[in-house]
Amino acid sequence: MHVAIVGGGIVGTACAFALLDVADSVEILESGAVGGGASAGNTGWVTPSLATPLAAPGVLTMGLRSALDPRGTLVIRPTLDPAWIGWLWRFARSSRPSAYRHGVAALLELTSRTLDELDRMRGAGVEFEEHQAGVLVVARDREGLHWFEKVFDELVPLGFPGTLEHMDGDEARRIEPALGPAVGRATRTSIDRHVAPESLVAGLATHLRSRGATIREGASVRAIRRAGDGWALDGQDGELARADVVVLASALGTGALLRPLGLRLPLVGAKGYSVTLPLPAGIPAMPLYLCEPKIGTSPYDGRLRIAGFFELNAKDGAASTRRTRQLVEDTQQYLRTRIATDGHIPDGWAGFRPATPDSLPVLGPVPGAPGVIVATGHGMLGVTLAPATGVAVAALARGERPAWLAPLDPARFAR
Repeated sequence: MHVAIVGGGIVGTACAFALLDVADSVEILESGAVGGGASAGNTGWVTPSLATPLAAPGVLTMGLRSALDPRGTLVIRPTLDPAWIGWLWRFARSSRPSAYRHGVAALLELTSRTLDELDRMRGAGVEFEEHQAGVLVVARDREGLHWFEKVFDELVPLGFPGTLEHMDGDEARRIEPALGPAVGRATRTSIDRHVAPESLVAGLATHLRSRGATIREGASVRAIRRAGDGWALDGQDGELARADVVVLASALGTGALLRPLGLRLPLVGAKGYSVTLPLPAGIPAMPLYLCEPKIGTSPYDGRLRIAGFFELNAKDGAASTRRTRQLVEDTQQYLRTRIATDGHIPDGWAGFRPATPDSLPVLGPVPGAPGVIVATGHGMLGVTLAPATGVAVAALARGERPAWLAPLDPARFAR
């Protein structure tokens, strides 16, 4: 069995790693550079404790209220486009309490597999930067932290194995001396990790090549079509590859490849921002989630990445100097020492994550197209869910249909 994967981000490379055990040969076709999309600009969090749907009670109202706020952290921009209105309608339905709980359970099934698979990557010789200190969730007061405790209350009854350590501001500063006096409450998660996402994708790519997999950069797949018992993948100038099984992990580009096969996915681009600073002395040694501005920070070897904001229906994917400065300024309020000591803030990053209206990935076979598997729609949880997505795709390629994948079925939007 030859498997071709369209998309060389964290999801595509994680799928290729898992497929090495079930396929005779594996090939990745990436339109740009491997790991060059959203995989390059995020915090690298692998956080089962935070893996819950964005589509939650009250989120739609909050996002629409922020549409005209230039500093809004969650922004949903209204338009009269029928497709966008349909997406918002589905989002509203998915935000009902019963649907939200269903989504929490579906994501927990994925995250319950992701840490073991990440460990398996390390055990197989994949080299990447990883830290296992958990995440310190901080807030100015108890009210700011309340939302996170509610999230955890949804997970625990479903068998979530993680724990929380609650503390006041002084206790938090003893654990993380970089925190400033503005922090009044904090919670530390136990099982969460963070990786340098670029290092994970690069490590996977190196490992894949060492195992005989092919990675083709600059290979833009424009269409897939039936070719005998398998599939042909076409580019602008003709056929690029043939495969028995095709995995579509090309983020937002997946939708255009699926439409000729009769499957329409309600995917929209969720714009996020980040900035990476040199790491001076006294800067956080732990990853932080800042509750009020909804910002995450990750310390790596010699640098600090700050990421945040979620803009739905943004007009373009360009980075914003204003947003980059906001990331730094809002983070600074929670820290004791200055993070941009010379006043210089590097250019920021911005990119789109593929988002579904129910905040669940699209993961499963394409109806009526045997051998085509979809793996997209991971939203803000790409690094957290990628290893488990690989496990799922390998099972699907073997012809299995695990029951825990049912809520993620690509056909669910046609019902």
